[in-house]
Amino acid sequence: KALPPSRETEMVVRSLQRWLPEYGDRTVAVLVPDNARGFSLVDALKQAELPLDDNLLRTDNSTRVTARMLAIVVGYVADPQSAPLLQSLWNDVWYPLAAARQAVQGDGEAEALPAGKVPEPVRTFGAALGKLREPESFVFPERRDFLDGLAWLDGMDAFRQMIQEFRATVQRWAKAVVLPVDELLLTIGNDLFDAPADLALTHRLAVLLAKLANENPDLRLPDLAGELENIAQNKRRMLGFTEDSQGYVAKPGVITVATMHAAKGLEWDRVYLTAVNTFSFPSGLPAEQYRSERWYVRDDLNLVAEAEAQLRQLRMGTLDDYQPGAASMQARLDLAAERLRLFYVGITRARRELIVTYNTGRRHESDPLGPALPFLALARTVAPVAK
Repeated sequence: KALPPSRETEMVVRSLQRWLPEYGDRTVAVLVPDNARGFSLVDALKQAELPLDDNLLRTDNSTRVTARMLAIVVGYVADPQSAPLLQSLWNDVWYPLAAARQAVQGDGEAEALPAGKVPEPVRTFGAALGKLREPESFVFPERRDFLDGLAWLDGMDAFRQMIQEFRATVQRWAKAVVLPVDELLLTIGNDLFDAPADLALTHRLAVLLAKLANENPDLRLPDLAGELENIAQNKRRMLGFTEDSQGYVAKPGVITVATMHAAKGLEWDRVYLTAVNTFSFPSGLPAEQYRSERWYVRDDLNLVAEAEAQLRQLRMGTLDDYQPGAASMQARLDLAAERLRLFYVGITRARRELIVTYNTGRRHESDPLGPALPFLALARTVAPVAK
C-alpha cells in the first residue's frame, strides 16, 4: 500500500501494538535502511510507550566520548588559527584526561571529575585561550610568549608545568598534520589514551578515515574531523569494544530497531523491513532516483564516478576511450547489486514472520516513490503460496 513515511511508521506501530500483547514471548525487530529512518521510528515507538531496544542503532557512549575527543583534536589541527578550537582542546580533552591521570597516580584509582568542580585556574586559562587573536603566540611563541602575560600564574609551578606539557603536545600534533590521516589519528590517540579499548577504537577509526579519504579524494581534514563528530553525535554508527557493544542478544517482548546492515548475523521471530522503495533500493533503472546523481547535473551524471573513470583513462595516457555516462550507469548497477544483497540480508533475519513495507518518500505528493523492484518480485513469488 502506497503510504507517506509518517503513515508507514504509524502502520508499523499499530501492528506492533496489536502483536506484542499476544506474542510477548517472541522476539521482534524493525529494520530500516538508514539511521535517520531508524531514529524517526524510535521516536514513534517511544510516544506509543512500547518497549524498545535501539542499541544496534546507536554507538555506545564510551565510543562516542572517544570519537568526540579525537574529533576536537583533528578539528584543531585542521584549523590551528581558531582560538575557540584551542580552548575546546584544553577544556574538553587535555585537562580532563590529565586530571584523570593525576588521580590514578595519586591514589591508584581513576575517578571522574565531579560536574562543575573544575578548578578556577583551569577555567580561567581556558577562557584566555578562547580570546587569543593569535593562537600561535601560545602554541609556537617566537618574539612574544602568551604565558608571559599571565601574571596570575606566578607561584603556580605545578599548573604551569601542566600547561607546558599541553603546549608541547599541541606542537607535536600540529607538526603531524603532514601525515596521512590514519597516521595522524594514531599519533593523537597514543598521546591521549592508555586504555586498550580506547587505543583499539582509535585504530579502527584511523582505518575508517583512511578508507573514506581514499574513496573520496576531495575530502579534506576538516571533513574527516566532521566524520568523527558524526560518530560522536550518533549520526554514524561505530561499534566499540565495551561490554555494551558486544554479544547482542534479542530480548523477547522488546522491539529492536536497527539498520539492515547492523542486523547481519542476527535473527528475530518477527521482522519488519521498512522503507523498501525505489530510492532506498534502486534497481539501476533510468527512472529511479540516486543519491549520487544531483538534480542540477546534466544527463543525470554521477560526477564522482565520471571523474574516477576519467582518471583511470588518464593513467593510460589518453581520454580517447572515455565515454560520458558509462561510469554513471555502472555505478547504478553496482549500487543496485549492493542493495539487492542488503534486501536479502533483511529477508533472512526473520525466523517465523516477515512484513515488508514501503513509503512514497518525502515528495510523496509531487513525485511519489514506488516499491522496490525486488520487493515486487518477492510479493509475486509469495502471493501464490499465501493463497
